[in-house]
Amino acid sequence: MDIFCKEVQPFVPLTVHEVRFWLRIMKEHALFIKLGLPCDQTQLISEAQGFYNVFEDLENTAARINCDSNFERFIERVIIAVKNIFCFKRHLLHLLIECKIRGGANYPLLIDHVSREAMYFLKVLGKIQSGEMKYPVDAIVSENVFWLRIMADHLKFIRGLLDPSEREVLNTSNTLSDKFDQLQLHARDFDSMLWHFRPNNDFARFEKEVTNSTIELRNFKATAEELIQQCAVLSLIPPLLADHVRREAEHFLEILEMIQSETADCQHPHIIHCDCD
Repeated sequence: MDIFCKEVQPFVPLTVHEVRFWLRIMKEHALFIKLGLPCDQTQLISEAQGFYNVFEDLENTAARINCDSNFERFIERVIIAVKNIFCFKRHLLHLLIECKIRGGANYPLLIDHVSREAMYFLKVLGKIQSGEMKYPVDAIVSENVFWLRIMADHLKFIRGLLDPSEREVLNTSNTLSDKFDQLQLHARDFDSMLWHFRPNNDFARFEKEVTNSTIELRNFKATAEELIQQCAVLSLIPPLLADHVRREAEHFLEILEMIQSETADCQHPHIIHCDCD
């Protein structure tokens, strides 16, 4: 099911590590949106800068947060900020798809993409109250659907920002994009087949395939990032964006490791409110 469905709950636990990861992502989203807006959209540019400042402050606070009662109060602040940036992203998306903003560099799919990530983060934050999952397999499959779509989107954005002369890199991104589109469709099949059930051997094989493909994608992104930093590939991709999408692939690999551990012992996961790492 899509992340916007009420029933969808992320598999990952709520930890300090998870919060820190997503706060940086939200901060960078605000920057990318700001840089992609047409210069005449001064109000939206100002709002995007405001969100950058908010999430930079939260990120700095998260670096000092401890595992105590302050964590819950901090999460309340984060939830408010994420709800606000989610609404901003959806408003911007609606302006784009109705052609009320023309020009700039923000694809409508890009804004939809970053709003899906904000909704995902909101649902992770909601675990501070929601407790343990009733059907872990539903969350595991939904996690795959969410992240596989995110990875497929990244490849489409990379493809759209590469110079047309970079045929070899474009061919690689096209091949990987097709692969992740197919993996996402396969995950959606499991979404209905394993609903309220348990993982089977076929799903375990699928997760290994997803992991191997994501490692391949992570390596492609890491190589692209290095080439961009060295000015050795022609593109419109800034180094920070290349780093951003590589980090998200790394994070997905962390989640896949947790999922494989869960499906191996078939035990129900526990929702962790805070860790001390």
